[in-house]
Amino acid sequence: MKYFVTLLFAAIPFVVHAQQNPPIYEVTGKIGIGTSTPTQRLEVAGNILANNGALTSTRVDSVGQIGGYLSLINPLKTALGQGQRWSIYNMAGSGYGNSLQFWNYDYKECTAGGMCANRFTIMDDGKVGINTSKPQTELAVRGTITAMRVKVTTTGWADFVFDEHYVLPSLAELEKQILKDKHLPGIPAAIEVEKDGLDLGDMQQKHMQKIEELTLYVIQQDKEIKQLREMVQLLMNERNAAKHTNKK
Repeated sequence: MKYFVTLLFAAIPFVVHAQQNPPIYEVTGKIGIGTSTPTQRLEVAGNILANNGALTSTRVDSVGQIGGYLSLINPLKTALGQGQRWSIYNMAGSGYGNSLQFWNYDYKECTAGGMCANRFTIMDDGKVGINTSKPQTELAVRGTITAMRVKVTTTGWADFVFDEHYVLPSLAELEKQILKDKHLPGIPAAIEVEKDGLDLGDMQQKHMQKIEELTLYVIQQDKEIKQLREMVQLLMNERNAAKHTNKK
């Protein structure tokens, strides 16, 4: 009789604990709450409430350590390029870097032609990256930034150009330097920008310096034009006076 009962239970694929509400199912080492076909070690058909934290362990892949993670899945996203699964990982190792990363997958995931990409990274030291997994600055964006306003704080400004002791280069000196260096003095060359990028605050200050210098050049030229007009007018007056005298 004992062996018969053992064989009988072995033949049953799962056991239903009917006294539970919802029922709990045990299927080949998997437990389902409210579902008779669990696909994971524990699957719950419904919401889960934890009064304290939820802990997950670490696993290692070919790139580095993938620590505890949380996945959000929407099975209605069935096309290529649609984020069917978003996963948040606590990464480690030389491959990923010590960081919190938000990965996006479509239904093909990391197979050929599938979407499998890190979209957002927060490094352990506070640096943030968008579409880049290892930001080198406080905020690194691999792509375009669109904003209503951008405010850059900086120290100093270019008003020193208007100081009475500021020596404004002559246009002849400026031309000579441009012909030699192929860029404005004080402005980085193209090769420097391509290598190191631009500091917006610093470059805006340099631009303002050039604008203020141009303003001084315009003022100088306006004064010279007025002097030339006065000289021309004086010469014309003398010429007209000479003509009038000759007629007499």
